[in-house]
Amino acid sequence: MANFEIKIKMTAQDVATLKEQGYSLYAFKAVRASGKGSPTVWFNYEPQKLLTVTNINWVEKYQGYNSTSQIIENGTIQSSNDVSADLGDKVSIDSNGNLSVTSDAAPASISFLNEAHQQFTIGISQEVSGKFEKLCAFPILGSGAGRIIEPITKVLLMFSTKVINTGTVITQAFSPGAFIDLTGVDSREVNYNVNDGWSANGATWLKNIPAFTDISSYLIEKSAVAVE
Repeated sequence: MANFEIKIKMTAQDVATLKEQGYSLYAFKAVRASGKGSPTVWFNYEPQKLLTVTNINWVEKYQGYNSTSQIIENGTIQSSNDVSADLGDKVSIDSNGNLSVTSDAAPASISFLNEAHQQFTIGISQEVSGKFEKLCAFPILGSGAGRIIEPITKVLLMFSTKVINTGTVITQAFSPGAFIDLTGVDSREVNYNVNDGWSANGATWLKNIPAFTDISSYLIEKSAVAVE
């Protein structure tokens, strides 16, 4: 099981400023899939958890979920059911909306098969800080429709005074963010300054995302494999 880390370095004065003004750290994680989906807030660190060296750690442990929540901006997705799933597993939704898992699906992805005669919202969750939190939300039709979702190692971080629950659908950046690519590595180190923003000594794996940017195009990558 791979372990990943992002280390955020700040001055003591910047940490004090963020805490005084009530800034929390929010994180999103990217996936690759066909069709239209939306990112959800993966996790947040409240102001009191911020340090001059703030470490974010997560592992490759996943769940699949289904939900009757609508995918709307600022709406929170509430699970109807959750089930542990590894990459290469298929999550099937039966006629009663319950979930089961088999290991007969596309590698590096989690596949969904909806055998119920109703539509659901589905997606995957990933463990961070010992808790599974949603990465994304996709619609799935009934009567045998399928979808394949592949988690990828790209993370978007941003600070905000907004109070937003994990699992909330967000498609527009609410503050400047750092889009961090961990492809091929298990750790990154970035800097944050309240006036100068995010940086990593000019590294190309960090992209600064201005406030009000449509973050869906960064967090929902289009897959060449179309399953609907």
